[in-house]
Amino acid sequence: MIPLLSLLRHGRIDMSERQVLIAQLLAIIVDYKQDRIDEPDEAHVKRWLAQFDGDVQLDVLRETVHVLEQTYFSKDKVEEIFSGLIYDDDFGDGAAEFWSEACLLDIQQGGNSQRDLVQMFSRLVAEEFGEEVSVNSCDASNYFYLDDAVFSGNRLLADVAAWINDSAPRSAELYIVVIAMHSYGNFNVGKRLDKVIAESGKNIRYHWRFVIEFEDRLRYNSDSDVLRPKNAPDNQDVTNYISEMSRAPEYRVGNNRGGHAIFSSAAGRNLIEQQFLIAGAKIRRICPNLPTRHRPLGYNSLEMLGFGSMFVTYRNCPNNAPLALWVGDPWYPLFPRSTNADAAVNRLLHW
Repeated sequence: MIPLLSLLRHGRIDMSERQVLIAQLLAIIVDYKQDRIDEPDEAHVKRWLAQFDGDVQLDVLRETVHVLEQTYFSKDKVEEIFSGLIYDDDFGDGAAEFWSEACLLDIQQGGNSQRDLVQMFSRLVAEEFGEEVSVNSCDASNYFYLDDAVFSGNRLLADVAAWINDSAPRSAELYIVVIAMHSYGNFNVGKRLDKVIAESGKNIRYHWRFVIEFEDRLRYNSDSDVLRPKNAPDNQDVTNYISEMSRAPEYRVGNNRGGHAIFSSAAGRNLIEQQFLIAGAKIRRICPNLPTRHRPLGYNSLEMLGFGSMFVTYRNCPNNAPLALWVGDPWYPLFPRSTNADAAVNRLLHW
């Protein structure tokens, strides 16, 4: 059977641009929460898209496809990344011996991302060498903290600080391995983790491993890789939301597509920022019980329009992403999201 997308690319099926884009989007997100929710289909995308004004739906769809082609990480892509880590040059020539003496940390205090990734990586090592990597061992020299991403870095800091103070040996190498790094999180963790280590009196040396770093620091707004609108759209929900802020938002200047150019163009970037901001402000109005920090463009402890990350994996959509992508009831999400409370229940059921 010839794949649908191959037929589309070669013009052998007469479809509208909207239908082609929907097919492309479905091909990108096909494994989202596989076996945990129904596989996304055309009706799912259409229902999500219908919540935007009719005259911008095609543009929103077009830009969403373009961005997610670069920021959505499928299970196959994550496994490929982890398989490459097994033979990292920094671990020496004897990979089998290195991993037999290493330790994976399963210490995350909220969510299941670390547990899932630890299980995946341990399986990949076992398939390669016939032996799984130990988990939470107290007598290793090299420790690995795995996670999907670092956003502000606060969760990672809480996890690692507790481990350093309570369980870590007197001397160790700690490798922090994530798929996506956000620049402020990199700075925040580095500054505060150095202090934690110094105060512990232990000799812990840490090393970063990440696939991509998204610029999100406010001082580099014009070069950001996250959603940072240039201005507020003429929309009552947005106007009302901003009027309740204690200070005016910091807007992006210029027409930069960001360091990774994840947006199709300056116009495409502006379009998705404006429309996701409008949708997010509407969601805050129709979902009045959302916590204050769930801002229109995503969770953020700072008072701003939101974090704005477009990073999503097959496992889950982070709450740092725009509300338009993941909030449910009465809004219909493109990426139904599991909460940390859901993860806690799941851990109890599978303990």
